[in-house]
Amino acid sequence: MSRAAAFFDLDGTLFDGYVWRALRRHHETHRFMLPMLYTYLFSHIALWPLKNAKIIQEEFFYRAWAANMAWLVRGVRVERAQLIWEWVTDKEIMPNLRPEMRERIAHHRAEGHRIILLSGTFLPLLEVIAARVGADDAVGTSLAKEDGSYTGQIVPPLSVGMGKVIRLHEYLSGAGQGIDLASSFLYTDAFVDAPVLEIVGHPVVVYPDVRLATLASQRGWQVIGTTTREHPSIFFAPRLRSTK
Repeated sequence: MSRAAAFFDLDGTLFDGYVWRALRRHHETHRFMLPMLYTYLFSHIALWPLKNAKIIQEEFFYRAWAANMAWLVRGVRVERAQLIWEWVTDKEIMPNLRPEMRERIAHHRAEGHRIILLSGTFLPLLEVIAARVGADDAVGTSLAKEDGSYTGQIVPPLSVGMGKVIRLHEYLSGAGQGIDLASSFLYTDAFVDAPVLEIVGHPVVVYPDVRLATLASQRGWQVIGTTTREHPSIFFAPRLRSTK
């Protein structure tokens, strides 16, 4: 028997913030792996003017920013990292959940829909968040492990854009069997996720970036929240509370 689902992106959608900022706060609060933290931040921020000057491709920049976030747990034992995921969830994610998305989760649960977090966020962190918000499943970016520690690499594909489509289809062929995409909902804020919005019956854009707002207008998609003035990436854009 087929069943509808509601898929929720995390950064900028379910959560009014960005995971890289939350991880930074954890590491600085606990003075944890600070050399690696600042290596990651400064080496990627340094690419920003190169992207703006079109010396490097925009997609390369954003994918590097997201995938290399795995550096922040390089060499960390899986059980030790679990404490990081829980701190980030309880101190940063849960206090900043969008009220509208809490209401949508409650609505979909009442309708009997399956609730699934679908995000580029690292899967072990996403699983903690899913447990806190009462989601049924989490589909995210896998982290590579060796001898019980994270290697600082992801297991491709990165769950963003077409990579998110791939991850979704993997899920539907396994634990998500029986989900009917034509009757399902998907919530996201970023234009990069247009490919996955196109494959569900009920796409919903949430506080969208300018390009996604334009696409939503063209497609007649539902929009929740105000279009952000500047939202270059689900990974790097600043929080714009004054516009939300």
